Amino acid sequence: MSHRNWRTRLILISLAVLTLAGAAATGASAFVLLQLGRIERHELADVLTSAPQQPVTAADVLIEQPATMAANPDSSAGGGMSSDEAGAVGDGVSAGDEPDAMSDSSGIADRSAGQPVLPGGPTGENYLLVGTDSPVGLAADDPLRAGHSDYNRLADVIMVIRLRDDGTAAMMSIPRDLAAEIAGTSDIAGTGVMAKINSAYNRDRTTAARAARLIDTVEENLGITLQHFVEADFQAFLRLVDSVGGVEMTFDRPLRDQPKENATDPTESRSGFVTGAGTHLLDGRKALAYVRSRHLEEQLPDGTWQRHGAWNDLARTDRQREFMRIAAAQVAPALLANPISLLAVLDIAADHLSTSDTLSIVNDGRRLADKFAGLDVDADVEDYELRVVDVHDPVRWSLGLDPQRAEHNQRVLDVFRGIGWDDIVESRVRVRVTGTARHRVAAELSELGFDAEAAGPMPEGISDERAGTVVYLAPQGRLAAGLLASHLLPVPDFAGHAELDATTVILHVGDEVPRIDPGYRRVDVPSADQLAP
Repeated sequence: MSHRNWRTRLILISLAVLTLAGAAATGASAFVLLQLGRIERHELADVLTSAPQQPVTAADVLIEQPATMAANPDSSAGGGMSSDEAGAVGDGVSAGDEPDAMSDSSGIADRSAGQPVLPGGPTGENYLLVGTDSPVGLAADDPLRAGHSDYNRLADVIMVIRLRDDGTAAMMSIPRDLAAEIAGTSDIAGTGVMAKINSAYNRDRTTAARAARLIDTVEENLGITLQHFVEADFQAFLRLVDSVGGVEMTFDRPLRDQPKENATDPTESRSGFVTGAGTHLLDGRKALAYVRSRHLEEQLPDGTWQRHGAWNDLARTDRQREFMRIAAAQVAPALLANPISLLAVLDIAADHLSTSDTLSIVNDGRRLADKFAGLDVDADVEDYELRVVDVHDPVRWSLGLDPQRAEHNQRVLDVFRGIGWDDIVESRVRVRVTGTARHRVAAELSELGFDAEAAGPMPEGISDERAGTVVYLAPQGRLAAGLLASHLLPVPDFAGHAELDATTVILHVGDEVPRIDPGYRRVDVPSADQLAP
């Protein structure tokens, strides 16, 4: 994906103070320590959530069969996808991205069938990165101040970054116009205020209070946990661009932000951005005006102006990505080649970066510097996007998660819960329950997270009735069947059913109804060539 490089570098720039501290800490000079001491740290440890245990997946419970695994496409986490799920991979994550590590959970003590499988320890942490549109530091007559006061501090960019213990990373942008129930606003009836999610950052006066409300809002609305918080403001962006001498951009036509109402000068734009066609060197001020433009217009050959692209937050975000992709290609080499520039970044970070008190600037800097020293941008960084649609209810002119892409969005959020894109977990397995007590069994499986339903007295397309409990699976369905069987006591028999897909199984309950156990046990599922139809 074309955006991956700039997003990766944005991670490194956003956490620059930590990695710089890690590199400089060994021979820390008085200047470096002084700059690090100026970084504002907020008391958020009680608000942020501890990293949860690594969820158990089908790959953790299934006993491998070496003789057949090489020929079985189900031998990797990606082999268990249906055709619909496989199509979703290209819709939110770049080709070549690898899922979370599939090694067995650290709690596995024995690989024999029936042994319990326990969740492993945390394998990564989530960072909430916020870019704010605070006008503090801008001139009183600066167009970027329009509609803002010094106390007005909306979250202009909201991003969650997952840094994994294996040195890989995942990134997700949260649209600032996403409609959400703002944390801490519930009335006596338990109903909270619905608003755009970035407004959660403008209800309180202190950064700590703003951060706490936004953290809670993101966790409650998206169902993910956050372990760290980092904030940067307008001036960090502006000064960073200026510190490397500006960023060159090429425009096919003259552009301007829409002129102010009643402006006598047609180039007097709302954000202050005006440029001619061709290649131009944008300083920090002009670059900031460009990425914040909301009503961009282009000039036609006849001299008239027309709307340039869509005038919405998603189009604005696309322009920000375009600029950051171009800027990263120019800024990163300049910073890495010039130690003076690196010190300038440290100075900018000290002035404009703040973090949660869950981060130790020096110690975490060393850890991050060591962990990401060998980061391969193309192979180790995944870029995810939520699919959204325009909505007007309950919040006008906002965005909502696309109900037609619910499975895609769920998979994106699962990545930030420690579940790989292609991992098989309960919510991704459909179970059609037939036979004895099928309604009760389906309800109990649903409580464990399976997509379970009571389907009838006998499996469709199967004529022979077996007395015991049987799991019917497709040749590529070993992972899904194994995950289901790990919750059943006693372990059921297995049989093939060619008409099923890789993530759909049939559970036929015989005369003896199995016990549904919320825990996990190791199971041995026969390979396709061993299954009787």
